[in-house]
This record gives sequence, structure tokens and C-alpha cells, in this order.
Amino acid sequence: MTDRTSALAGAVQGEPLGLRGLLAAVGGPLGIVESVVPPLVFVVLYQVAAIGAAPHAVPRPALVPIVVVPLACSAVLLGYRVLRKQKVGAAIAGAIVVAVSALLVLVTGDANANYVPGFFINGAYGLAFLVSLLVRRPLVGVAAAALTQQGEWRADRLRRRLFAWLTAAWVGLFGIRLAVELPLFFAGHQVVALGIARIVLGVPLYALVLVLTVLGVQTAVARRAATFPSDG
Repeated sequence: MTDRTSALAGAVQGEPLGLRGLLAAVGGPLGIVESVVPPLVFVVLYQVAAIGAAPHAVPRPALVPIVVVPLACSAVLLGYRVLRKQKVGAAIAGAIVVAVSALLVLVTGDANANYVPGFFINGAYGLAFLVSLLVRRPLVGVAAAALTQQGEWRADRLRRRLFAWLTAAWVGLFGIRLAVELPLFFAGHQVVALGIARIVLGVPLYALVLVLTVLGVQTAVARRAATFPSDG
């Protein structure tokens, strides 16, 4: 079980979700750095290049360091995890996304292409949560049952509705990201604004919805404990 899963499992079973637990749930301090630093470096380097190239577009050769440096940052952070013998699954996935984004930019010569993989990722997650709602198997309920070993939640109408609303909150998270970022992408020449939007709607929004979800699941667990005290 990863530190992230352990933190979530403890929180949903009633343990206080303090700052340390929240940090662990979102991937820890290093996970936050891995999520923020590569896109931030990309935005800063692009802005510097754009100022230097103004009023013309950033030339293709100048895009090389703009995408290579964030990729190097991801590689260094991944290497640090390996040296520390930490879990590397999420870091590898993140590095792959950065690499694919870099390749798209170099192939197309368009810095906006850096954000294309994120659209598909958010769309896929949002669709998965939405489909789970439509088939009446909200993913929050499924995950909560796996973490708490309480698999009978569907028989409780109030808990079923709560998990449905929490799942809808995750659909909203991915929907908000796409609703904000896609117009900027299709407007063109909004690389910096799009990068800032992605950072702001990344870890901060994720943490907000995560806290809401944990509090909701804690309420459901407490309700079950009050209904079936002998199960404690």
C-alpha cells in the first residue's frame, strides 16, 4: 500500500486529515514538486523566449530547451525517488506525460501542443467518473468500500446518494479544467495563460475536492458505525 493510499485509508476511517495526511494524500511534498515544477519551468522559459522573439512567434529551435529542461527536471526528480527507494509509479507516469508533451511540441512546432496530453487525461478521468454515475456505481463509493472494507453501502440510500454527489464533484473537477483550458487552447497564442491555468487547477483544486471527498466518506463511515455499533 502506498503512502497516498495509507493516508486516504486512515482518513476515511475517521483519522483526522491534518496537513501531513493531506500532503501524503496528494503525493507528498515531492509529488507536489513533480506536479508543479515541470509545467512552471515550461511557462517561464516560454515567456522568456516569447519576449525575446517579439513581435514574432517563438522559432522552432528555441522550443527545444523550453521542452527539454522540464523533461530533465522530471528525470532528476524520478532519479531522486529511485535513490531514496520510494514508490516511482506516479513519477514514471508523470515523466511519460512530460516526454509525450515535449515530443508533440517538437514535432508540431507549436508550444500549445504541450497541453494536449492533459486534455485526454482529464477527459478520460472525467468520463470514467461520469459513466460510474450513469451505471449507478459511483467510483467514490467503490473506492471507499475498498479502503474501509464496507461493501454494503449500496443498500443505504443516504450513503448511496452521498457517494453519487462526491463522484459528481470529481466529474466537476475534470470538467472545470477542460472548460477553462480548452477555450484558451483553441484561442491560440495563450501558452502562458494556459500553463498558469493548468497549475492553478492542478494540485490546489485536486486537494480541495479530495478534502471534500474525505469528509463525505468519513460522514458515511460514521453513519454506518452509528447504525451498526456492534461492527466496530
